Amino acid sequence: MRPKTTSVPLHCMIVAITLVVTACSSAAVPAVAPVAPQVPTVPPVAPTEVPVAPIETAVVPLPTVVVTTWAPAPRSKTTGCVSQGGLPDPACTPGAIDPRVSIATAAGTICTSGYAATVRPPVAVTDRIKREQMAAYGLQGQPLSAYELDHLISLELGGAPADVANLWPEPWTGDGNAHQKDAIETHLKRGVCSGAVSLADAQRMIATDWLAVYRGNGLQPAP
Repeated sequence: MRPKTTSVPLHCMIVAITLVVTACSSAAVPAVAPVAPQVPTVPPVAPTEVPVAPIETAVVPLPTVVVTTWAPAPRSKTTGCVSQGGLPDPACTPGAIDPRVSIATAAGTICTSGYAATVRPPVAVTDRIKREQMAAYGLQGQPLSAYELDHLISLELGGAPADVANLWPEPWTGDGNAHQKDAIETHLKRGVCSGAVSLADAQRMIATDWLAVYRGNGLQPAP
């Protein structure tokens, strides 16, 4: 008697075979880890320094303020005066300045036409001073007409009008005469009023040695 066999349905066999094949396939293929995307490495770029040009500040030149002052020495003699080389005795006639005249007032005073006539002392005053000064310079007996009572620092340069320290008898002829002095007075006044020379310098030059300025500028005697 043959043993009894149990038949397996066909579809069951197919399923079983499929499972076996799948299991084997899974075992044969190793698991592959996911690969992260490669990002190219970019070296860091140092920040670019853009040179900034320095801000240039316009330099405005400041006006140069020069304060020049000069004052003649005080009068130290009233007699025994001696004229030296056409110039007055500096001890008797050092010059004197009118305090009303300065560089600040020049436009309305000495640089105004006809200004000197407005401050000139009357003849009654100047004649008396002329006689006194001729005696002080030892010129007694000389004709008054041969001399001019001259302002050492001229009225056109701010000289004191009636101060005896600024007045002396100046001859009309000879070396260092009144005509030459008039020429330098006009020359220096033009320099002051044009700004070419300071008022203080003009006063100093005419008081200390006006003849040197006259000769140094090649001037001619005034009429």
